[in-house]
Amino acid sequence: MHRGRTILVFAKYPEPGRVKTRLEAVAGREQAATLYRCWIGEVFSALQPLRGLAHLVCCFDGAPRASFAEWEHFVDDWWPQSPGDLGERLAAGFQLVLAGGGTGVAIGTDCLELDAALVGQAFDLLEDRDVVFGPTPDGGYYLVGMSADRRGVFASVRWSCPETLEDHLARCREQGWSYGLLSARHDIDTWEDWLAYLKRTGGARSGQ
Repeated sequence: MHRGRTILVFAKYPEPGRVKTRLEAVAGREQAATLYRCWIGEVFSALQPLRGLAHLVCCFDGAPRASFAEWEHFVDDWWPQSPGDLGERLAAGFQLVLAGGGTGVAIGTDCLELDAALVGQAFDLLEDRDVVFGPTPDGGYYLVGMSADRRGVFASVRWSCPETLEDHLARCREQGWSYGLLSARHDIDTWEDWLAYLKRTGGARSGQ
């Protein structure tokens, strides 16, 4: 197991009808999957300055590893996601990282405002914090990091709602775990989120 810093990127294979279901309600299955495929590449590209400084792992789901071959050159390792809800999958990923004595950060593939500097800030915060979060305006988070075994932070959480992050923070306070917060960033769950992202960036990114 890699000792030191590990970045877990949770990615699902962009199969039409099986990814970004809230986005596809307006965009349609094919376009939602096409957009999501582009976003995977953009997120991996943004993390490349950290290669060599951190171990970059793709936690894949939805298809065999061979189906992710187009992103092979972006990552150092491939781990299949564990069964269960998001909390259980995150906890399993962190268990592998923490068992090796390292520090881990987990992100998804739908926050295009994420960059290497921000992930670097997360690792800096983890030097004296147990847990770190990157909040999103909708009450969730685009990043979670851990420097010690605090996987219980994922228990009894209301997922995909305005209370998601607050549930995590309440759990930290209950257990006496220290935490830090990064600056807020938007993720993309709906067509409205995508249009708002394009407006903020001038449509400069791929996949538009």
